[in-house]
Amino acid sequence: MKKLLLAAAASALMAPGAHAQTSVTLYGVVTAAVQYVNHAQNTVGGVLAPGSGSAVLMNSSGIANSRWGLRGTEDLGGGLQGVFVLENQFATENGQLAGGLMFGRQAYVGLNSRAYGKVTFGRQYTSSFFALANFMPTAYAPEFEPVVGFAGPNFRESNMAQYTGTFGPVTLYTHWSFGERAGSVTAGSAYGAGATYFSNGFGIGVGYDEVKTLNTAEATGASGGSDYGRDMRAAIGLSYMLGPVKLMGGYRWGNSVAPATGTPTLLPHRDDMYWAGVNWQALPALQLTLAWYYDNIKRANIGGTVVNPPNPQQYLALADYNLSKRTDLFAAVIYAHNASLNWDNIGYLPSGQSVGYLPATAQTYYKTPGSSGQLGISLGIRTIF
Repeated sequence: MKKLLLAAAASALMAPGAHAQTSVTLYGVVTAAVQYVNHAQNTVGGVLAPGSGSAVLMNSSGIANSRWGLRGTEDLGGGLQGVFVLENQFATENGQLAGGLMFGRQAYVGLNSRAYGKVTFGRQYTSSFFALANFMPTAYAPEFEPVVGFAGPNFRESNMAQYTGTFGPVTLYTHWSFGERAGSVTAGSAYGAGATYFSNGFGIGVGYDEVKTLNTAEATGASGGSDYGRDMRAAIGLSYMLGPVKLMGGYRWGNSVAPATGTPTLLPHRDDMYWAGVNWQALPALQLTLAWYYDNIKRANIGGTVVNPPNPQQYLALADYNLSKRTDLFAAVIYAHNASLNWDNIGYLPSGQSVGYLPATAQTYYKTPGSSGQLGISLGIRTIF
C-alpha cells in the first residue's frame, strides 16, 4: 500500500505513559533502468583506462533513485507535531547503499506547527533545492537532468537546522548547516534561503545557497586547518499551467571560489545556467516531457590553469506511462553536447583524471576524449510504495 501504519514501531517509539497519537509510515521507490550510452570511456578511480565505445548499463536511477524511508509524526496538541524522517538510497542492481550511508538522503527530527511552520534538525536538502524543484522539467530525475550542474554536489547538507513555512500561496525556506570546525564557525558551514509562490496556474521560485567549502585535506581529516572557499548559487524559476500542459524555465547564477590553500574539493568556476521544459499530460496515464539545459561556463580553474571550456548542453525527450497508481514504465532519449551525460565529465587533465562538477571518482558517465558529446537511451520501470 502507498502508506503503511507500523503500529508496533509506533508503540515502541512512544515514551512510557504517553498517550499522544503517533504514526510511522514506511514508504519507498524501487527503480531499474537499462541504458545504452555511446562514446563511453573506461576509467579506474576517475582516471582514463583502456577501452572505449558504446556501453549498455543497468542502473537504479532513471526517473527516480531507489530508496526507502520512515516518516513519523506525533500529535503534541495545539496544532503542534513532533516529526522525523529517515530515508536511505540504494542501488537496485546490486543492493548497495549509496555512499555507504544508512540514511544518506534524509535524516532529521523536529517540530511542525500548523500556524507557524516547521523547524527540523539533521541531514536535509538545501533551501534552494526545495524552492526550485517544481520548476525543473523532471523534478531532479537523476539520470535525465544535470542536477549537480544546477545545484552543486552539496544539495544535501548534514548538521542542518532548517525552517519551512507555508502561508497561503507562499512557502518560505531557510537553513544553516554547522561546519563543526574548531577555531572557525564559518569553515565548512552552509546557509541559504528560498521562496515559492503559486496562484491561478502561475508559479515562481527563487533560492540562494552558499557553502564554505574546505580543501581536500581538511575535508578528509588529513589537515586540521580552517581555510575555506565559497560555492555560491542563486536561481529563479517560472512555470505556467495551460490545461494539460506545464511550461517552465529558469536561470541559475553560480560562482565557486577555491580555498586559498590546498586542493579544492569542487571545480572552481563561474557560470550561468539556463533551462526550459514542457510537461504534457497527453493521456490520463501518459506524460511526455521535453527539456533543454545550457551552462555558460565563463571560466574554470582546471588543474591550476584558468580556461574557458566549451559550454555543456543537454536535450531530453521522456515518456512516462502509468500502469497503475504505483507502477510506471519510462523511456527517454538524452543527448549531451560538450560533456558526458548529466555533465558528469567536461574534460580530462593531462594526467588522464576526469574533470567535472563532481570529484572524478564520484562521476557516473565518462565520455571519450575528443568526442563532441554523448547519447543515452533508457528504458525503465518504477514502483512506489
